[in-house]
Amino acid sequence: MTPGRATTAFASLWLLAATATTPACTKRDVPAPTSSSSAPTSTPTSAPTSTSNAATTSNAPPSGGCGGSTGDARGKTHTTRTGRTFHVWGPSSYDANRPYPVVLTFHGWYTNGRDFEKWFKMEDHVEGAAFTVYPDSKGPAWDLVGTTDLDFTADIIDALKDAYCIDRTHVFALGFSYGGKLVHHLGCKRPDLVRAISVGDGSWHEESGCRPLPVLVTHRTRDDDELFAWGRSAAQRWAKVDGCSEPPEEVDAAHGCVAYRACRAPGSVTFCEDRHFDATWPKDWNHTIREEYRSLTWSWFTKVP
Repeated sequence: MTPGRATTAFASLWLLAATATTPACTKRDVPAPTSSSSAPTSTPTSAPTSTSNAATTSNAPPSGGCGGSTGDARGKTHTTRTGRTFHVWGPSSYDANRPYPVVLTFHGWYTNGRDFEKWFKMEDHVEGAAFTVYPDSKGPAWDLVGTTDLDFTADIIDALKDAYCIDRTHVFALGFSYGGKLVHHLGCKRPDLVRAISVGDGSWHEESGCRPLPVLVTHRTRDDDELFAWGRSAAQRWAKVDGCSEPPEEVDAAHGCVAYRACRAPGSVTFCEDRHFDATWPKDWNHTIREEYRSLTWSWFTKVP
């Protein structure tokens, strides 16, 4: 998050416009606590919503990379046609004849995808069943009001299709903090690129013209950087976009999850409040997606219809 230099010589006009309408982050994104210093991190026994096993890829249409070489696809850096970079962690037992889902994992501001991966480790939570991709922002932050990073996301997917055997119908987006703000923007303006989105501890500035989409929002109660109320408000706004006509109902008490009901297809909204608090943690650790909720996010993705 902001390291005390919110105004910089390289801050672009779109960044200024975005932060004028979006609750500002106040600290640089920091590593989350490891499993040894956090609450239990076991995978939830059930996802907040359930109906189908959508991440199953046996019947997925092949991409251009299917049938190619089966090699190590972990930690590789790729460059898009416009010169932007992203980093790929594929399954350890990658099979180039099997289409895999993709989890695009967007970092917060004043960092990059590779540094984010070093502590976030979403690839450890997808159970060897998906590609985890870490894009790099252009400058200190993502474009929350224009199409710069929406177009970048489309370019990433095109590059992945050519390089690997992926299931284009099961591309998911996960964003933390400022990366979560981008994922809200992506879900609103380019729902054709993703099957579902998940945002952890990231607010959403006012946007219009959004279409129904499956959405998971997780937020820590004690986050004083991206306030809990901002995450809850984002979930409520998505419930309106998705046309959910019935109030939320508890679906996972252990993880503080409620799901809005009677939503317009393909929309669905689940909101999870992470109430865990450890007084021994550094204050900045309250702004994170704990490991337990990263596993929960993958479990939720696998059950999106």
